[in-house]
Parts: sequence; C-alpha cells; structure tokens
Amino acid sequence: MSAQITDRLDNPDNVEIIRDQIGGIIAIEMDNQYQLALQENDPVADDYLATVLIENDEPFNAGGDNNLFPLINVDIERTQHASRDASTSVNYNKMQATFNVDCYQTGNYEGKFAGRTAAIKAWKLARCVRAILDSDVYTYLNLRGVVCAVNVSGMQSGVPSMSDSAVKVVVVRLTVDVTYDQDAPQTSGPGMEIMSVVISDDNGQIIADIS
Repeated sequence: MSAQITDRLDNPDNVEIIRDQIGGIIAIEMDNQYQLALQENDPVADDYLATVLIENDEPFNAGGDNNLFPLINVDIERTQHASRDASTSVNYNKMQATFNVDCYQTGNYEGKFAGRTAAIKAWKLARCVRAILDSDVYTYLNLRGVVCAVNVSGMQSGVPSMSDSAVKVVVVRLTVDVTYDQDAPQTSGPGMEIMSVVISDDNGQIIADIS
C-alpha cells in the first residue's frame, strides 16, 4: 500500500496560532504599558518591561547572564473537543484549549521582605495580563472566525524551584481557556489580524512588531 496523503502536513494547528497570538498580544500591550508608565514618570515603570516567552520550560535560563525579569511564559497545557448540546449534530470541530500564562517576578536578593516584594510584583504583572486578555478589544484575540470564546478561568501563585537561592521569585499562573474552530481558515482574512511577531529559535522569546 502506498501513501495516500500527497500534501505536506507542515501547517500549524489553530491552537499553535492562538498560543503565539496570545504571546504577541501580551508582548505588544505590556510594552505599551511600559511606555505609558515612562510618560507618567512612574518610579517602578520597569515592572511592566516584561520578557514574553513561548513554550520555554526553563525560563530562568532564557537570558543567560542577563536579567529578563519580569518574565511571562505562554504554553499549551491541553486541547480537547468542546462540550456541546447533545441535541445538535453540528460543531463537531469545536475545540477547547487550555493555556498556561506564567508571570514571574523577583524580589531581587534575600532579605526580610524579598519574598513579599516578589509576590506583590508577580500579582501586579498577572493582573495586567488578565486585564489585557479580558479586554473587549481582544474578545476573539483578533482571530474572529477561528476563536469563539476566551476565558481567564483561574489564577494561582507559587514559588518555583531555582538553583540560585539568593534570588526570591514568585510565579502567578493564569489559566486561559479558549474555544475555537479547528477547521477554520488558517490564514489572515476578514475579521482576522494575526499579530506580527518573531519567536526566537533559541529560547522562545517573542519580539513583537509594534510599528
């Protein structure tokens, strides 16, 4: 028996496009928040100067000797068929994906309040990301026709394990559920605006085109 599929299967799934779109939106909007903070002479403007990564399982090592905090890492946790009304016979291709958006912040060095500082900053970062994803302008992540619904379904904090014990870090994880159509067109069209981003091959860092 010979192979029956003659086309290359090299196009990304919609869930991959959505993941990168989430990262691109966060990168562009956090950069804008940083610029707004600078305009207002915010003394902690750097709290908004976030490095956004895609599918990086070692985010602390992404910058080598460079401090990339605050860090935001976006990854796909799972995707499955969305639940549907048993009385309907359509929408078999509706899927629901769960994404983890991890927001890391540091309290810098050991000290009495280093952990508390890291926690306050991490929740501040996560709150900004939640507000971005919950914004009316991103109801469909600019992918109308593919994305049907976006819901930030939970937030929880923790202390990641790190080899460098002299640095206090807290992570707040946002769980983002997205209902989407697996078979919707995977190219830009009416109602769709795929963010112009470049993802580094080395560490998954997003470089967004904000021009």
